[in-house]
Formats: sequence, C-alpha cells, structure tokens
Amino acid sequence: MIMPTITDLPDELLDEIAHLLPKGSLSSLCTVSKRFQPRATRWLYRCLALAGNGETIKICKVLISNKLAAISVRKVLLWPGLAFSRLSLTGGPFYLYLSAFYKLLSRALACATNVENIRLMFPYCGASLSLDACAFPNLHSFATTMEPHTLASFVRRHPQLKELHISPSDLRSIPLSEFSGISLSSLNSVCLPESLLFIISPDAPLQSVLSPEIEDDNEEIPHFIRHLSRYCTTLTELHLCRPHWNAEVLMHVATLLPKIKNFKFTKMIPGLHHHSNAAFLEACETALPFFSSLSQLIIEITRNRELPGFTFVSDYRSDFKMVQIWGNLCPTLSICAFPSGTAWHRIENNVWMPDLHHKAAIRWFFEAASTDQFPIHVMGSLQQFCDSMGKVDTLGLLNFRSPSAMESIGLYPQTEEDESEFYSSDSDENDVEIEE
Repeated sequence: MIMPTITDLPDELLDEIAHLLPKGSLSSLCTVSKRFQPRATRWLYRCLALAGNGETIKICKVLISNKLAAISVRKVLLWPGLAFSRLSLTGGPFYLYLSAFYKLLSRALACATNVENIRLMFPYCGASLSLDACAFPNLHSFATTMEPHTLASFVRRHPQLKELHISPSDLRSIPLSEFSGISLSSLNSVCLPESLLFIISPDAPLQSVLSPEIEDDNEEIPHFIRHLSRYCTTLTELHLCRPHWNAEVLMHVATLLPKIKNFKFTKMIPGLHHHSNAAFLEACETALPFFSSLSQLIIEITRNRELPGFTFVSDYRSDFKMVQIWGNLCPTLSICAFPSGTAWHRIENNVWMPDLHHKAAIRWFFEAASTDQFPIHVMGSLQQFCDSMGKVDTLGLLNFRSPSAMESIGLYPQTEEDESEFYSSDSDENDVEIEE
C-alpha cells in the first residue's frame, strides 16, 4: 500500500498551508518543486516591508523579473532608510546611487498592479518620488506623509480610494490649488486636515474620520465638525486630536453629528490632573443627553506608556461615580474611558465594570465587591467568579482583562496563548510578510 504524501493534497489545502508559513519557510518552499513554487511565491510577496536596504533591491529585482511575484503583492509598507532620504545632493556617486535606486523601485512598484494598501508614514521619504510615477488600479487604502508636490497628482490618479490618511508635516506647505477638481466618491475612512476636506465627494459613504492635530483652540474644531455634518447620515466614528481641551467640542458633535456611535478625543499635551480636565468633563456631561446613538466615548491624554502607576484606586472610585451618572444621561453608552486612564464597560442597565488592565483596577474591583457597590444579583455572579478563580464568568469579566494584570495578583494562571497574544507585535520590519 502506497502511503499518501504532501504532494497528494489538493491545491486549496496547499495554499492554506503556505499562508501559515513564515518568510524563511516560504523561501525554502519556493525551491522544492514546480508545484510548490507558485503557492509559496503568492504568500512570500503578499505583504512587503521595504526599508531602503540591500534586501529591498533584491525584492525589486524579483518583482521586475517574476510576474507572479509582482501580481501577488497586496500591501506595501515603506520604511525610512538610507536610500529613502531626501535627494538633497546635486551630484556625486551618492546622488547617482539614489537616482538608480528610485528608478529601480519605480519599475518594481509599477509591476505590482494588484496592490491594495500602501503605507508611507515618514516625511520627506524619497520613495514618494517613485510612487509619483505609478498608478495602482486596485488601490483602496493609502496612508502617507508624502511631500506635497507629489501628493495631489497621486491622489488624482486613484479616485477609487476608500481609505485616505494624509498627515503632512507642515499644513501650510500643502498646495491647495493642486487638489482642485479632485472628488473622491468612495471614501469611507479619512484622516485629513480641515483644508483638504473638500476633496471628499458629498456623496461619499464616509463612516470614520480622524483629524490631525489642530493648533487653533477656538475656530478650527467647530468649522471642522460643521464641514463633516454633510455626512451625518453615514458618519459613525470620529477621533479628534487636540493640543488642549475644547469645552465646546462635544456639544458641537452632539448637535451637528447626533448619530455618532464612537467618539474619541485625545489631548496631545500631557497633564493628568490639570484643572482644565474637570472643566472639560463637565462640558461632556452637559452634552451627553443630546446624543441618540453614542456607544463609545473615549477621552484620553497622551502620556508616556512606559511610566508605571499613573492610574490609582482613587481614580477608579471617582470615575465609577461619574460613569454611572453618564450612563443615566446617555442610555446608549456602553464603553467609556476617562483622562485618568480608567476604562469602563456597561454589563447591564447602569452597572459598569472596569477594564482590568491595571493593578489598581483589580484592587478597586474587589474593594467595590466587598462594600456592596453592585446589585445583589451581580454580587452573586461576582462571588461565583472569585470562588471559581475566574472559571465561572457569567458577567464576561475575562473579556475585559489584561493577562499580565490578572496574573500579577494570582487570580488565574497565565497560559501560553495569553502570553503570545498579549506580547506579540503587529509587524516586523525585517520580514517580507506582514500578517493580515
């Protein structure tokens, strides 16, 4: 009897196996046989991280010479590197090298006709010169800090974009006249300065907006939100980044965009316990009853995440009282986060539980349970949860927990799966493949 081998597997299953393999294994699989080579190639070049180094040159040459590799590319991430610096020299061997490199990169990208997603997130990245000569008929998502003189022509060539994130290093350098006549009718997610909102077609199904940091405190935010009101029937998510609090912003959102479901406000200048925080929270409380669909409200302050202990048990005590008031004012609210760093989830009626990602949240959680701050039936579920060491979780508390925080107090043993999920990075710039 002849035993079946891997070559007897159907093509669909071989494709799934190749999809799960790391870059090194895919490179080896390309050399096994003619049957494995195309399947490994499709996933080896699916997502590219190009860092402007020798490896990038090798990849570019492959894309130019191997049509299957070129048409397999779906995502391109351009990292800053030596070759991606600005062309500031006008002569010499280094200038000649950069010129040759950009030409090679442009030829390679022109062959990748099926690219759907491009990320170019560093200002004055010379790779923008190569993109300026390319057109991608299937491009749906583009995020960039491209130099202004190349950006308008690139956007104009891709009217089919669904996601467009533009974060220029200098808003004043944007040549607005070059964007004249551009109307993107398929956009559903954008990050644009107020001066570029006019490139969004009034008929676009806009759902999500992230605003870059706006310097002016009094005028630009209301004008920004007023411009977005034309999309009030489709817009569900808004994230504003500001250097300072703006006490009127939430009322503007509530009145002009009442159907917003997710609203996030990020204060860019640190200051956890500044007196202006309380004034802003009072303004938010006044605006909450005017929302009809608000589900998630995140109010945060930029901070150094490496600094431990910035949230205390006292923060949870005060924020618990506040989130209960807010929950009554806005019945649709289900997730809420405060500048102190506490985050809350509504489990039923107006019963809120903290996001257990800090030791202080765990301490407050048991303190509140022992002082009868929850309804009787919730107390019973909490007792079962504690007695079973987390195995009986009728309230779904483990959906909110951080494995490291829960492990730190010995509530339950951390599994290998928890550890890999919590500490895994999103991408690796040294790898060709980036997980989708």
